[in-house]
Formats: sequence, C-alpha cells, structure tokens
Amino acid sequence: MARAFFATLIATIAVTTLMYMNVRLDLYPEFDILQDIEGFNARIGLPATEQAVWVTHLLIGIGLYGLVFALLEPILPGRGFASGLWFGVLTWLAMMLVFMPMSGHEIFALDLPPVFITMTLGLNLLYGGILGVSYAAFGDE
Repeated sequence: MARAFFATLIATIAVTTLMYMNVRLDLYPEFDILQDIEGFNARIGLPATEQAVWVTHLLIGIGLYGLVFALLEPILPGRGFASGLWFGVLTWLAMMLVFMPMSGHEIFALDLPPVFITMTLGLNLLYGGILGVSYAAFGDE
C-alpha cells in the first residue's frame, strides 16, 4: 500500500503541476478542471474555495486513486507503464461517468468543448503512465 501511495504522490505532483501551469498561464482557458472540482465540492457540501479545490484534487489523486490502484494493479493487464495506462483509462472513465455529472455537466462532458475531453484523457493517461512506472520502480514491497 505504501508503494501505491508514493507512486500516486509522484503522478499527482506531475499532473498537478501541469494543471497549475494551465490555470496560471491561461494556456487552455476551456480546460479549467479546477472550476469543475469547485462545482463538485459545492454539490457534495464541501467548501468551494481555491484551497479546498486543491485539497479535493490531492485527496482523490493520492488517497482514493492510491487505494484503488493498489487493489486493481494485480489484475490490470501488463506491468509498469502498461498497467498504469490501463488505470489512466479507468480513472478517465470514472471521471466522465461519475465526476462530470456530479460537478454539473453531462455524462462524458458532452456539454463542454472537445478539447476538454481530449485534455482530460491526456492527463489521465499521463497520470496513469507515471503511476505505473513509479510503482514498478519501487519494486516489491
């Protein structure tokens, strides 16, 4: 479990850095996932402040996904990078089927520009790839 925690920490830091840069540099204004996390927080009764949004992001990326990856990794196809990519696909599907409706959007974010769907898939694959490589690099517990 500690191995999965550290691997998700590394993957979350990488993706969070890109998300932060996107927001601060206004690279893709149509891809503001933080606004969606804010909507998610508001719908489930959590604070919708900027700090609370980042905490939610980190709790999901490190805590929830760390636990889920530790449970699923033995049955995911491949090892290392490959299993991480499969996990990235699963996290993207969860995001599109659960998180987006809970943040006030249509299933698969069909009410948002196509770049949003593409960017979320890309970030989830990046997250998964880094997670899988990191997990494999830490070796057996």
